[in-house]
Amino acid sequence: MHRTRYNALRLTLAISPRGPLLVKAGGISANPSLPDMQFVRTYRADVGETVYIPGSSLKGVVRGFVEKALRTLDDQNTWRWACPTFPDEQQSCAKRLEKEENSATVYRRSCGACRIFGHTRLRGRAAFTDLFPIGDVTTEIRYGVAISRLTHAVAHGPFEMEVAVAGIFEGHLVLENYEIWQLGLLASALEAMNQGLVKVGFGKNRGFGEVEVTVKKARVDEVSGDYAPTTLRGLSAFAHKDQEAYGLFPPDDLRDLPEPTDEVNLGIYTRRIYDSEGWQAIAQKAIAILSAQ
Repeated sequence: MHRTRYNALRLTLAISPRGPLLVKAGGISANPSLPDMQFVRTYRADVGETVYIPGSSLKGVVRGFVEKALRTLDDQNTWRWACPTFPDEQQSCAKRLEKEENSATVYRRSCGACRIFGHTRLRGRAAFTDLFPIGDVTTEIRYGVAISRLTHAVAHGPFEMEVAVAGIFEGHLVLENYEIWQLGLLASALEAMNQGLVKVGFGKNRGFGEVEVTVKKARVDEVSGDYAPTTLRGLSAFAHKDQEAYGLFPPDDLRDLPEPTDEVNLGIYTRRIYDSEGWQAIAQKAIAILSAQ
């Protein structure tokens, strides 16, 4: 099943800081004009050096939220939904399945979080691209100090922090061969970011990292067939014969969705495009089915 491509979702994300946002660069820059803690930068041929949000930073906070949500469902014995916070060598999915050769067994016996994000024996379903500025991003310098817990005096500092306070970063979230419940969890994580429950970058306890996430466009590719354009199908709808072997969960699809803004026949696949409102309708239905799992 993993050698085929049944469905894929590509979300175009726009992230804007609601307050100070700092994704720290590793190490110390050779540029003496940059502050002690500078925003991570990269070089692009069209704009030169620019700040950006690495996809790995976004994936990390989304995975953290998903694991916390799934871990509340576990009975603390089977770790069916999420690996333990501090796993010993036998409890993590990667360790338990390191000698398993059958791909169906690896997927079936992996916890819910690892089914989405993967481990050393299983490729993840979700991928995040880097998010680059659209237009200008406004940054400013904030100052901080480290306080000694013993003397309650300044132990280190002051130090400078470069934070983004305005602007838009745009990138993509791609979900391939997904089950409907996986779609619901990722939609729930994006909604939690909008509510301020999930923050990005450095200084979350300092008030940094609160962002607004907007899904500008959703693109869905599915294997072509005689399907209603208002229905979105999960992996189990295409892989009925593998459902038991891989341990796929219901439901098979989401129905009564809004009409796509565009539909293109790609031969093997049918591509449907949804605007922001269309995605919100999909997300609400996908989140609602989580209570039935």
